[in-house]
Amino acid sequence: MMKRTCVAVCLIWMLGLMGGVRPGEQATEWPSMTVLHAQQPEPQDEFVPIDELPPQDQLPAAPLLVVAYAFVVLALAAYLMSVARRLGGVQRDLDRLEAELKRSGRS
Repeated sequence: MMKRTCVAVCLIWMLGLMGGVRPGEQATEWPSMTVLHAQQPEPQDEFVPIDELPPQDQLPAAPLLVVAYAFVVLALAAYLMSVARRLGGVQRDLDRLEAELKRSGRS
């Protein structure tokens, strides 16, 4: 059980690392909140389509969304495999008990 937990934590950590960096780019440190607050642009009064925004103002939501969906799908698949394996064990136990009951003549 501990090995599975370690594998799950490492997988989540690796997915988190890959989600924020695009191929060919280097990871940078997050700016501190004071620097981030000081660099806030002035609010706009009108609608500007995202195609007209400079690249640094566009949010890289697509890679993060793909990583989130991949994580959910992998977690769901792992859960379903776990349930199927445990259900198979219960079925084997029931078959064994049924065979023992038939052998002993109680059924």
